[in-house]
Amino acid sequence: MTIDRFADTESPRVLVFTSPKAGSGKHREQIPRLVDLLRQQSVDVQITHEVSELQALAAQTGPQPAVIVPAGGDGTLSLAAGSVSTPTQRETERRPLIAPMPLGTENLLARHFGHHAIAEHVIHTIRHGVPYALDVGTANDQTFLIMATCGFDAEVVRAMHLTRSGHISRFSYFGPVMHAIRRYRFPLLRVRIDDGEPLECRWAMVFNLPCYGGGLRIEPDAVGNDGLFDVILFRGGSIPSGLKYATTIWTGQHRKLRDVVRCRGRQITVESISRVPYQLDGDYAGKLPLKIEMHPASVDFLLPPPTSSTTGTSPSQTSPSR
Repeated sequence: MTIDRFADTESPRVLVFTSPKAGSGKHREQIPRLVDLLRQQSVDVQITHEVSELQALAAQTGPQPAVIVPAGGDGTLSLAAGSVSTPTQRETERRPLIAPMPLGTENLLARHFGHHAIAEHVIHTIRHGVPYALDVGTANDQTFLIMATCGFDAEVVRAMHLTRSGHISRFSYFGPVMHAIRRYRFPLLRVRIDDGEPLECRWAMVFNLPCYGGGLRIEPDAVGNDGLFDVILFRGGSIPSGLKYATTIWTGQHRKLRDVVRCRGRQITVESISRVPYQLDGDYAGKLPLKIEMHPASVDFLLPPPTSSTTGTSPSQTSPSR
């Protein structure tokens, strides 16, 4: 049976959350269009740029859970999810629902689940979307939804963070990549997964979803509702080994390399005697040490309904086997 959240006497409140740091990227004009179209349908819409205000608005009671529309990139999505996620299953039927409006450079999560930035598509998802309880990760108590990585790519993101001004594109990464190639030395990392023995590597990646920039499928088996992180460790510590990994990732052969380790877990710690950066969902977040924890099914997303002509195949709701 098709869900219609606008069929009730009172429609759900819609909270549009935008980040003032997101710049003026493509489709930004769709935000006022979304607000106008919803108000034409007598939907209560409020816009905020502040996380604290979003939390207060989302906590207000109503006949239906509020729907949050994070209008921005993956970082904006993580901010919104972190502000309303609940680490337990209590009162899940009253938790706010999140319907992304992807306006960032990569939009990894939105692309994975089939969301689009056009206002009409967002409204269709708000009205008919299918709830999906997504696992949430925290890294040193900061929320992430897609990935946490330590190593060369995090150094690139750090360099971008230091030079960024306004909206960025994929071409903006050229300078930071070249800087990292010249300067990064691949320090030794020690990674502990749950209660296991420490593993040594030069590059560590922790995935909640099988997404990465540029369409790379580094850990394609990651599933967002299985309660586990998929961890991939690269032991090579040089630019030639990094190029080898990049080449084999494109062909899907990297998982067969002897110096690549794959495992799963709920708690991961990463340490190094060097000052190694880490990034969360494409944003620079700090330097090691790092403690990562899994919070299963702690935020509710709305996926585009399967009947929508603009929606691709819905992702699997089950955890795949190795």
